[in-house]
Amino acid sequence: MVMVHAAATWNPFSGAQQSILAYIVSGLGGLAAPLFLTLFGWGTFYSNITNKARIFQASFLFLAQILVNITSPHLFNTFTPGILSLMAILTLILPLLSKAIERLGQRIFLILIILTITIQFFYPEVQGNGGWEDRVDGKTLPIFLSNLLLTGTYPLFPWFVFPILGAIITSNSQNDKHTLPLNNYTKAVMVTGLLFCITTLGASQYNGHLWAHPSAEAYLTFFPANAAFMIAAMTGVLLIWAFVQHFQLLWLNNTGKISLTIYIVHFIPLSLMHQYDTKYDWGLNTSASIVVLYTLLWIPISIIWMKNLPRLNLEALFKRVRKSL
Repeated sequence: MVMVHAAATWNPFSGAQQSILAYIVSGLGGLAAPLFLTLFGWGTFYSNITNKARIFQASFLFLAQILVNITSPHLFNTFTPGILSLMAILTLILPLLSKAIERLGQRIFLILIILTITIQFFYPEVQGNGGWEDRVDGKTLPIFLSNLLLTGTYPLFPWFVFPILGAIITSNSQNDKHTLPLNNYTKAVMVTGLLFCITTLGASQYNGHLWAHPSAEAYLTFFPANAAFMIAAMTGVLLIWAFVQHFQLLWLNNTGKISLTIYIVHFIPLSLMHQYDTKYDWGLNTSASIVVLYTLLWIPISIIWMKNLPRLNLEALFKRVRKSL
């Protein structure tokens, strides 16, 4: 998530690019939100909290979204719906689907993803036709609700699919560790998704079109998240989940423990330095190197933070308040 925001802030590209570096940065950055939401669904489904605490959590996330917007005025308006406001809605919705997820498991996910892709394919206008300014608008209640549910940067539709995937991973686990079951079904899904990605990439190169881009005309688009992106993103999430699950990357634990804090705080330097790429005339290699460095820097920062100030973060504040409810 840090990488995609840093890359968007210090963007060395004058237009749509087809370079390998562009695809690596956009690919890794593009998987941040899907993985973030899948983890959220995994944790929310697994947690057992009261309705009062759940309402507090939703309110906390809505306020955190406003805080994010305030710390990055070059990107968002004060009441722009985003990924944290999406999580707030999901906090309230996921419990309503818990029985269906437990009973139907993988079948409900298959039904939802087929329905989602069908709507995207036949009715793409549902996700809006506007540019960035329209997707981050929140000045009136109708526009706010539209961007929150359908036409914003991270609307409920179609992004709800990823937390549902996370909830299914939890409910279908074979043990109390709530891990991804690497059975024949899961492997078949990953192989099918990889073949789809390879096929669309080959088609884009053959036809001379963009394969992936945040908003330009391409096979995979992020704003809005089209059907091809949804398939590719779910494939990427499953592959990353299986990789981390197998290799146990424990050195990333501290970043996970304060991920919400990092998500909000990392916008502050970006907001203060968002013109550095043009001011100092950064080229592609310079910009890409700084993006990678800025991303990796948050790993030692999180380690030092948790060692010296373990209670000074939003997660700790949230836990203290929620326990009192």
